[in-house]
Amino acid sequence: MEQIGYVTRTFDDMAEVEVRRISGCGGSCGSCSGGCSAPSIVIFLKNSINAKEGDYVEIKGKAHRIIKYALIVYMVPFAMLIFGIILGMELFKSRGVVNYETYGFVTGIIFLGISFFIVRKIDKSIQNKDEKAMEMVKILY
Repeated sequence: MEQIGYVTRTFDDMAEVEVRRISGCGGSCGSCSGGCSAPSIVIFLKNSINAKEGDYVEIKGKAHRIIKYALIVYMVPFAMLIFGIILGMELFKSRGVVNYETYGFVTGIIFLGISFFIVRKIDKSIQNKDEKAMEMVKILY
């Protein structure tokens, strides 16, 4: 995955890069005539090529890492929600609670909240390992 980014600021060894998101239809408004606008996102990347403010840079993404991180961010909370609902429903049903579905749902929401701490912990460990999903590879102009 390759994209072009615009360096808006530089820090010690990091750069703030603005990248235009690619829309779901491919970003070519001529293909669907929808006139949608894809907003830009700001990412922080290691400035290993000594880019300066105002430079356009080529950004290369490692697809397997991007997919891995997306699975972590989306699937861990989803799995925890479902697990919490099932666990809560079984627990409250076995204890004879009349509204066990409602309590099961509340238990699922609690597990969903816990999952955000788990994802945050995983994110910190990824940062400590210095695994980068994207990197700047060259200055274009």
